[in-house]
Amino acid sequence: MNFDKLALKIAEHDKRAFELLYEQTRRLVFSVCLGVVKNQGVAEELTQETFVTVWQRSGEFRGNGYKTWILTVAKHKSINALKKNRRETPIDFFENERAGGSYEVDADTGIVLKTALRALDDDERQIVLMRNAGLKAKEIAEMLGIPRGTVSWKYAEALKKLKKLLEG
Repeated sequence: MNFDKLALKIAEHDKRAFELLYEQTRRLVFSVCLGVVKNQGVAEELTQETFVTVWQRSGEFRGNGYKTWILTVAKHKSINALKKNRRETPIDFFENERAGGSYEVDADTGIVLKTALRALDDDERQIVLMRNAGLKAKEIAEMLGIPRGTVSWKYAEALKKLKKLLEG
């Protein structure tokens, strides 16, 4: 079932449709959150918060692009969590580097090592995680507000970095 049809059923509070949506998008939503906050525990919480919001606001969505809307909700929740965290706690760069890099992503194609992900800049890491979760370059471009070609280029550059690091 496509996402826009699911949206209509979820707006009617169809729990089975919501379960189906969750199963189809949970890894993708988690990847978006993880790409922003760089902390697995926080990303898991934000993933759950995203789905709670989607359920609560399901009647508000109109039109096409339901999956993009869900991922945008996840991205905004993640950005807000980072802003809140920055306001509440002083930042120690080295402490956050360790905390932010302490994750692994179990992909269908294998495991992306945390040390390899640390070699990427924030945009590259987010694009790789989103592509790994199944998003297309066009969808990533819409979410990040950058041209599709830039997404493809950054993804290719990130893969080159990862390959060089893992082979070396």
